[in-house]
Amino acid sequence: MKWLRVSTATAAVALIANMVAVQAQGGADPADGNDFLNAVVKLEVTTAKPDICCPWANRTAGGTGSGVVIDKGLILTCAHCVTDACYIRIRKHNEDMPYHGSVRFVDNDADLALVGVDDPAFMEGIAPMEIGETPHVQDDVLAVGYPRGGEDISYTRGIVSRIEDVRYSHGWTCLLAVQVDAAINPGNSGGPVLDMRSGKIAGIAFQGLGKEEGESLGYIIPPDIIRHFLVDIRDGKVDGFPGGLFSEGHLESPVLRRYCKMDAGLSGVIIRDVDSGVGNDSIRTDDIILEVDGYKVSNNGRIRLRSGEPRSLRYPIYIRQIGERIPVKVYRNGSVVETSIPAKKRSLQTRRWMYDAKPDYFVYGGFVFTTASFDYFVQEKPDFHADFNKAKEFPDYEAVVISFCFADAGIEGYIGFNKSLVRSVNGVKVHNLRHLVELVDSCKSGFVRFGLDRGDEWDVMAVVDAKEMRAATARVMKRNLIPFDRSEDLRGK
Repeated sequence: MKWLRVSTATAAVALIANMVAVQAQGGADPADGNDFLNAVVKLEVTTAKPDICCPWANRTAGGTGSGVVIDKGLILTCAHCVTDACYIRIRKHNEDMPYHGSVRFVDNDADLALVGVDDPAFMEGIAPMEIGETPHVQDDVLAVGYPRGGEDISYTRGIVSRIEDVRYSHGWTCLLAVQVDAAINPGNSGGPVLDMRSGKIAGIAFQGLGKEEGESLGYIIPPDIIRHFLVDIRDGKVDGFPGGLFSEGHLESPVLRRYCKMDAGLSGVIIRDVDSGVGNDSIRTDDIILEVDGYKVSNNGRIRLRSGEPRSLRYPIYIRQIGERIPVKVYRNGSVVETSIPAKKRSLQTRRWMYDAKPDYFVYGGFVFTTASFDYFVQEKPDFHADFNKAKEFPDYEAVVISFCFADAGIEGYIGFNKSLVRSVNGVKVHNLRHLVELVDSCKSGFVRFGLDRGDEWDVMAVVDAKEMRAATARVMKRNLIPFDRSEDLRGK
């Protein structure tokens, strides 16, 4: 579908006339200059993102996105539009003078953010848009925003073609998304996609498919997910979405159902693995989940809403707020058992995306140690034997890696040992980066032995001299303009 500029597209008047009338009924009177498009704004964002390998340094960049005013001085947009933002300019459709904004809340799971504008003049001529309901397949929608290729506001019309769980590329979470045939282009992210009948927000544009995956296909974040975010932040902090607490297998095989001794009329999925955070009093391996939050589970792992629309088994779990409990009904040892599971995040061995946060680090000789994160794995693509998508081995465990090696005599023979997982220091298993620092700092003399996993070799030993490494650290820091040998969170404690 071709993107059109409002300033040059004569067909625009007919396309949005009904929507203007709908918005006027809600308080936006075009005669007063309150064109409903005024609520759709352009974001010009400057970012400063720490370098994963050299985390004491930042990399600056710039980009644009879209947003929509949903309340006085509050703009709803995508998290990826404002991630690591250090400066945000906001431009209105009906003005040339920019305003300045700041990020108030970010939920990286849902790829949503709220940007605030303090200047009261910003709201002149703007009537906030109302969030509607999640649309249905074949509903007509209108995508509005500022995609690349021009300066003016643009829009395109499309229909809803599919509604299902999709992996959000920003947060790597699997949540409900609405597929539309209106292309979602770079720069359009964060802009509203409107229901053509009600004029309300049917979703927020956030990602599209590449040409190799499908032409003119885009995804929007539906109101179900938007409202979860807005409810979540009422207490002043972002908890995100629960999920990933168990893995399951389908029971579409009649033989498998007989093996599980399922009574006639029962359907569900069998639990293969349970996260340690769920608790033994909730669900167990080999339980068969029959119902989740009152929704009957089919043998293929789906549920049906009251309207009959399909959703994934995960939907009634991740749509809850962190800290709630979700009632489930399971089939266990021939009996139906009513229990519940906690709405919480899975506790992984690695940190998730390091958005809007500085990575921790420790420089020791030519080695740079840091806590493993999703960012690190995507950028460096290490080949460790450990599966970091698994739960933590113990509560304070976080995988530590050598992210970079500076050439120096202190680590001669180990200069190519970046992308290594640190298993131990002098035979003591490393719990996290702080623990590694404590172990290294305690070695004032003698040798320090690191046990590493380098992918091609399971257990590699790197031995250095403690006194020589202190001298090497000073050389490396001076040579590379590194202000501190460790990140702020590791200093003075």
